[in-house]
Amino acid sequence: MFRGRTNRWDELAVFVDTAAAYVAYLFVIHAYLAWFNPRVATVHLVSAYFSFSIFVLAVAWLALKLNFRGYSRRWNQLPAEVGMLAVSCVEIGIAMALLIFVLKATWFSRAIFLMFPLVALVFQTVVHSVIKLSVGHFRLSGRDQRRLVVVGYPRRVRIFSETVASVPEAGMQVVDELPVEQGEDTAARAAVERLGQLFSSTIVDTLVIAMPATEELLMPAIQMARQQGKEVRLVLDEMGALAHRSRLYDFYGNSVLVVDSSLAHETSRSLVKRTVDIVVSFIGIILTLPVMLAVAVALKIDDPKGPVLFVQQRVGLNGRQFPCLKFRTMVPNAEELREDLRHLNIMSGPVFKIPDDPRVTRVGKWLRKTSLDELPQLFNVFVGHMSMVGPRPALPSEVKLYGPDYRKRLSVRPGITCLWQISGRNDIDFQDWMRLDMEYIDGWSLALDLKILAKTIPAVFQQRGAH
Repeated sequence: MFRGRTNRWDELAVFVDTAAAYVAYLFVIHAYLAWFNPRVATVHLVSAYFSFSIFVLAVAWLALKLNFRGYSRRWNQLPAEVGMLAVSCVEIGIAMALLIFVLKATWFSRAIFLMFPLVALVFQTVVHSVIKLSVGHFRLSGRDQRRLVVVGYPRRVRIFSETVASVPEAGMQVVDELPVEQGEDTAARAAVERLGQLFSSTIVDTLVIAMPATEELLMPAIQMARQQGKEVRLVLDEMGALAHRSRLYDFYGNSVLVVDSSLAHETSRSLVKRTVDIVVSFIGIILTLPVMLAVAVALKIDDPKGPVLFVQQRVGLNGRQFPCLKFRTMVPNAEELREDLRHLNIMSGPVFKIPDDPRVTRVGKWLRKTSLDELPQLFNVFVGHMSMVGPRPALPSEVKLYGPDYRKRLSVRPGITCLWQISGRNDIDFQDWMRLDMEYIDGWSLALDLKILAKTIPAVFQQRGAH
């Protein structure tokens, strides 16, 4: 897998950001041991923190590499770079938490753990800001100008040229414009000839093409630029919205562009999300195993003949069905009684929910209010059927009633909790529920997952929307 070739500047930028994170780690250690809590500053503890810095360097470099978008000195804006750095710092914090747990580093201060990602982001942002300001000042002086020729549809050529003129700190100058009306083959050929003349008579660094990839002018212009070693940039139209979150990889000699609809589909991020799911679900299983055993005993006492677990086929990633595990909260023949109670359904759409469901057992009511009935789904997460955070798994009968828009919620693994869980659960209308799921899929990030997990605990304790 690759997102495209990187140059030495790109690699240097990742190294600089990693160094900034390392300096931030040393600063936080010094601040904690020298200013905030000097009483614990023993030689052994200082040595332990410095030994741990090797892991900090490794996870910082890996996080920055996974979230790499390219540090173009001209084409990227500072907010985009800071956004990438913020995601990296969140992932660094998660990786450190896992390392502290695995290494049993109980000596590691929670204050340092919380402060380090924030300080690292500040240090990295300062470094990027200084570089942007310094380079911008250098370009404003008229030096290091990158000279562009823009060819394409007149309106797009004009808009792009005006954008370049509005940001002189980017250090770019449009030396010529070659507008071509749609469908004018003669004008297209004349533009290619004019482009060849410009390459021979004028200093040109970059060719910018502002037209769809279907135009015949595109390939001759690109081939001419490549022959002469010119950089080529394509200004995308409607395709740009799709390719914005794309990745390029080589499939046995074929260059394939993967267009994703969600950040959650990116290979590097989905790998990190899956790793977090495995670790968190494993820890959750170990910590809640006594609780699950107690619940099983209570269910058997309440109904000795009924099963402890309720296993139901649910729809997962892209329509795959899997056995979803829950503690049984209803009478054994609950499904047979469902049709008789359908007139009491309080949810719109294909979802079936009724208040004070008469099928729910005594223990089941308590399990539902505390959400303990969903603890066995930690095993679903561990084996890969589900995720810790994601849209709730739907029944096959519900999915059959989905419209095209709602089927998007099947594009990610279903989860134990999501925005719906922390926003009122059954008190929320079906349409709002679906809207929240779409918002989660479109705006996915590890930071959002952590926020949802953090808010799930008080939502469960307050029993908001639990029936």
